[in-house]
Amino acid sequence: MPLKPEHEAAVRQLTAWKHRQRDKTIRGDGQLSPQDVYADMMKTAFAPALRAAGLRGSNGRFELPSDIHWAQLGFQKSSHSGADEVRFTVNLSVIGRAEWERQKAAKPYLGRQPKPTFNYGPWADQARIGELTSVGADKWWRIIRGADIKPVQADALADLLTYAVPWLKARVTQ
Repeated sequence: MPLKPEHEAAVRQLTAWKHRQRDKTIRGDGQLSPQDVYADMMKTAFAPALRAAGLRGSNGRFELPSDIHWAQLGFQKSSHSGADEVRFTVNLSVIGRAEWERQKAAKPYLGRQPKPTFNYGPWADQARIGELTSVGADKWWRIIRGADIKPVQADALADLLTYAVPWLKARVTQ
């Protein structure tokens, strides 16, 4: 069905906006926004390291392949992130596929598969990465506009590979 002329103009405008050249700076200071730094860190550091450790996924959501479990790792950005700062943490979730199907049958709103950033309750094995560290407390990393990201990236990668991935693998092999 052909579009009305007034709708064609709106579609052209939307297409032009969607495919526009994006400026990766919010301010004229020439620095990347923390959101862009986070996205780049995800793409160039976290995702390759997690894939090398045996997980599959992208865009902050990864899964350890298993026929018996949903073993997932999900990055969560804070709602308090803004133009000058991004805060993020990592959530882990291991749920038996049979248990998921039982829960889903009783609660159809749960969806096709679990989300690592959603807390399901006592029937799901879930943790935040900070709980697994020697400190044992919630942990959030901060990307601040203009600050050196190397320490943040190194610390997050170390925790992912030292605590998060082994936690998932230990539960999948049980």
